[in-house]
Amino acid sequence: MLTPTDRARRFFDDVEAPIKEFALIENASHFASFRHPDQFLHLMLTKVRPVVTSRTHVVAR
Repeated sequence: MLTPTDRARRFFDDVEAPIKEFALIENASHFASFRHPDQFLHLMLTKVRPVVTSRTHVVAR
């Protein structure tokens, strides 16, 4: 159950989004939140939370 980093990166590069950032937790595979919970939480708090709580971005509907 491992997605090679280069394939994940190519998929990420193809995704169009107003805000995106590629974040990698080494040796976590698809279970990052369980294998490295401290690193996962850090990314959620520092990368995701600011985006979802910001009122400066606009979501097209």
